[in-house]
Amino acid sequence: MDQQPTKPNRNDDACLRCGAPLQVVGIEEFRTGGTAGGWKLLFGEWAELGENMLRLDVRACTSCRTVDLRVPVG
Repeated sequence: MDQQPTKPNRNDDACLRCGAPLQVVGIEEFRTGGTAGGWKLLFGEWAELGENMLRLDVRACTSCRTVDLRVPVG
């Protein structure tokens, strides 16, 4: 008999740590790659050639004040 894996019964809008509601902060862009420190001084904009932007959905717990980062839908 072929069984489907079961998903845990959880609320996607609840904190994974304490279960309190999450407040949507918005979608933020985080820099990844590139260079830091003195290389930026020496090479200017050329130092950012390997840099990318990563978009993440940011949510904050209203109780334990932790931050939850998720990949945005769409």
